Amino acid sequence: MNIPKLDASRAQPVTYCIPNWLRDQQMLVNTKAVKGRIEARYELREEPIAVVCFGPSLRDTWEQVREFRYIITCSGAHRFLIERGIIPTFHVEVDPRPHKIVLLGEPHPEVEYLIASACHPDYFKCLEGYNVKLWHAFDANDEPLRMLPPGEWAITGGCDAGLRAMTIARFLGFRKLHIFGKDGSIGEAGTHADPHPNHGSGYALTEYEGVEYKTTPAFLEAARGTLHELDQMPDVEATFYGEGLVQAMFRHYQRKPAANKGFIAFHKPELISSRHRELNAQLHRERLEYGVGGGKHAEVVAKLRESCKAESVLDYGCGKGYLAKSLSFPIWEYDPAIPEKSDSPRPADLVVCTDVLEHIEKDKLPAVLDDLRRCTKKVGYFVIHTGPAVKTYADGSNTHLLQHGLDWWQKRVGAFFEIGKVFERGKELHFVVGPKSIQKVLNGVKMAV
Repeated sequence: MNIPKLDASRAQPVTYCIPNWLRDQQMLVNTKAVKGRIEARYELREEPIAVVCFGPSLRDTWEQVREFRYIITCSGAHRFLIERGIIPTFHVEVDPRPHKIVLLGEPHPEVEYLIASACHPDYFKCLEGYNVKLWHAFDANDEPLRMLPPGEWAITGGCDAGLRAMTIARFLGFRKLHIFGKDGSIGEAGTHADPHPNHGSGYALTEYEGVEYKTTPAFLEAARGTLHELDQMPDVEATFYGEGLVQAMFRHYQRKPAANKGFIAFHKPELISSRHRELNAQLHRERLEYGVGGGKHAEVVAKLRESCKAESVLDYGCGKGYLAKSLSFPIWEYDPAIPEKSDSPRPADLVVCTDVLEHIEKDKLPAVLDDLRRCTKKVGYFVIHTGPAVKTYADGSNTHLLQHGLDWWQKRVGAFFEIGKVFERGKELHFVVGPKSIQKVLNGVKMAV
C-alpha cells in the first residue's frame, strides 16, 4: 500500500467543499430566513470555556468537559456530549454541506446555535423553533464582502469548524479556552470520536518531532491553522486536552505577533438608517421630480468613460435612473431607497455619485465614502451640492443633511481617495477622484470636465 507522506511544515492544497456560487446562494437564502444575529461581547470573561471538537481524542477526555460551566461544541461533538448527558452552552457550525444535519443530532432547547450563513438551508430547518444566531464567515475577497449585509458580523477563524469555534469563543468574550478533540490526526477511534458520514478510510502520514501521525491534507492544514489562529488572539490562554498532532504542535508553540493586530471579526457598517431609508423612499413615491437629476451629467459621464476606457459604469445613488436613461450605453445602478436597486453594488471602473453625498446622514458618511472606495476601480465622479435643498422630508428636515463648502468636503473625500481634480460650479462641487492605490492610473486620465 502506497501511503502518501505530507510535510507538516508546508501549507496543504485544500479547496472549498462546494462551488462559491452555491455558497453565496445559501448565504442569501439563510440571511433572509433567519432573524437572530450573533453579537460581540467587548468585556472579557475570566470564566473558562470548553471548546469541544469532534476529534478522536474526545473519547478519552470527554468526562473532563463536565467540569465546565460554559461549553461550545462544533460538528458532531454536539450530539456526542448530549448523548452522555452534557448540554453545550453554544454550538457552532460552518460547513455548508447537508451531511452536517446527521452529525448535529436532536437539537436541545438550552443550546444557543451559532450557525454560519453559508450552511445548508436544511440545517436551519432542523433548528426551527430553537435559539439560532446567524453569523458570516469572513472572506476578504470583493464578492463576499459585497454580499455581507450592513450591520452584521463576519468572523475569521480558518478552515474548519473547530478553528471557528475557538475564534467565536473569543468573540463572545472568553479568553481562557480549554480545547478538547482538536487533534488534526487520526486516532484509535478513527477519524472522529464517533462515526462520521463524510470520511472514508484513506489517510496520509506526516512526521512531527520524530513522531509519525495518520492524517489527511485537510486535517493537517487545520492543525497548522490552529497556531495561526491563536496568534490572532494575543489575550487568549489555551489549554489542549488529549493526544494528537495539534496537541504535539502546541507543546512547542510560541506566540507570534499578529500581522493584523489581532483581527478576528469584521462588522460591516450600515450606510443608511432604516428611518432615513423610508424618508427617501417616501419622497420617491410622493414627489415625481425627486431623484431625476442624473441625466444632466450624462455628457460628462460619457467623456469620462471614454477617457479612462471604462468597461463598467456604476450610478451610485441613482434615484429614478435618469442618468441611465440619458446614456447610449448600459450602466449599473444602486440606490438603497429603491427596493429593486438596493442590492450592494459590484465594483466598476467608473463610479458616478451625483447629488447624493449631501443627503447622507453625518454619522454614516465615512461608511458611504468607504463603500464608494470599494466600488471605484479606476475613477470616481462625485457632484455635491453645498447649500440647502428646496425639498424637505416628511419630518420637516431639509433633504440636504450636509451643507458644507469645499474645504470640508475636500478633507473627507481626500481621506478615501486621491483627488485628481475638483472645482466649484455655483453651489456644486465636482470631484474627479481615483483610488489611492492606483494614482498612476488616475494621472493618465484626461480630465473631461
